[in-house]
Amino acid sequence: MELNLMALGAALAMQVTLAPCTIEGVAGPARCGGYKVWEDRAASPGRQIELSIVILSALEAARSDPFFMLQGGPGDAPSFNTRFYSRVFQGIRRRRDLVLIDLRGTGKSSALTCPELAKPAADGVYDADLLSVPAVRACRERLAQRTDLRLYTTEIAVDDLEELRQALGYGPINLYGTSYGSRVAQVYMRRYPKSLRTVAMKGIAPPSMALPASHARAGEDAWRTLVTRCANDPGCARAFPILDVDFRQLLTRLERTSPTLTFPANSKRVKVTRGLFAEAFRRVLYTPEGWAQAPKQIRQLLNGDERALAETALSGRGMFGGERLAAGFFLSVTCTEDVPYLPADADAKAAGTFGGSYRLEQQRAACREWPRGSVSADHRRPTLSAVPTLLLSGELDPVTPPSGGEEVARGLANGRHVVIRNNGHAIGNAEHCIGQMIGEFLDRGSARRVDVSCAAAVPALPFVLPGHHP
Repeated sequence: MELNLMALGAALAMQVTLAPCTIEGVAGPARCGGYKVWEDRAASPGRQIELSIVILSALEAARSDPFFMLQGGPGDAPSFNTRFYSRVFQGIRRRRDLVLIDLRGTGKSSALTCPELAKPAADGVYDADLLSVPAVRACRERLAQRTDLRLYTTEIAVDDLEELRQALGYGPINLYGTSYGSRVAQVYMRRYPKSLRTVAMKGIAPPSMALPASHARAGEDAWRTLVTRCANDPGCARAFPILDVDFRQLLTRLERTSPTLTFPANSKRVKVTRGLFAEAFRRVLYTPEGWAQAPKQIRQLLNGDERALAETALSGRGMFGGERLAAGFFLSVTCTEDVPYLPADADAKAAGTFGGSYRLEQQRAACREWPRGSVSADHRRPTLSAVPTLLLSGELDPVTPPSGGEEVARGLANGRHVVIRNNGHAIGNAEHCIGQMIGEFLDRGSARRVDVSCAAAVPALPFVLPGHHP
């Protein structure tokens, strides 16, 4: 068996094509290239997908255990975040390669994008559907001409990564997964534990989480925390004494009127319903910067700033139609791994939140149009592993709150969960702290004695008040 594995490794290595490359805004040597995998391993030969590889080479003598990145979404890709990762993990890169591989169907790996979702209706107006059914159907019909949409799932993507790890000649690797990337990391831990030296995660999605069942409640909890913090901040309390009342009044107005507004910068017209606005606003709460500006933004919108309202709605409406997020991959994953497992009381739990059932309804309708793949018996089982793991949660995360990190940590014999104060879903204001903690974690190979004191010392950004600009 060992000889067969050695032969396999040699054969795989011949298929990796890497060459020196220059990446704008990233200093130091890098190699870029690709590696082909079968779309359907069980039916190979057949269609192949070339996975995009970017390796930011270690700046000093490289250790043998590189650091692999896994992005969120589902549908985002590490290659879109090269400069960000080179900055956040610059300390780690001193002695380790940073390896950025776009999962099949994302980024530069035959991305399953849906530009149909970014187009207005025949009358030139963007409807209020985040996942417009006619556009989803059109995207499916186009992609299905060359793609088996059932074969873009987390478990299959992890098998790709493991094959590519071998092809690159690496031994056990260090893995970092953020948001949906934390799901990918956990599947990797379950399927190939011996291939992992350490795992770090940020914004943890536990196997029990069926997206988007928790979105509305997590968003509501984050908003209520923001309201409380504003009330306890003298400047914010004076400027916005009835912040929650203002917000609910704005939502009621949109529910009653659902205006069609024009964004002056590009003359785009969009129908702004309560549901579309609420979903777009929930994403404002992903970052500390969004938190700081939210009270002032609500006041502007309530006072009739139609330009800002149209801009907010359009930012949400266009989320799935661009090149950055591969909406086809998003649908293949969530329509296989999440929506079929939504709890029966998902709508009841969303009741009373500012987002309500809008996102649930959007994804259910979209998934009725999308092919469903298959999952293994391990899907949704707790992650049980002895791989050293550092789990990081933002205290104010409106989509993957700290409870998810706590849940996953219970199954990890060598895991440690750290909640970062004043931090949300994105790394944001905790960039230096996170890079420092993960760097020490990788050097030690254990989370037990990592100095995590910076996580409790991340300051809150001051609220943006009237007359002030961020």
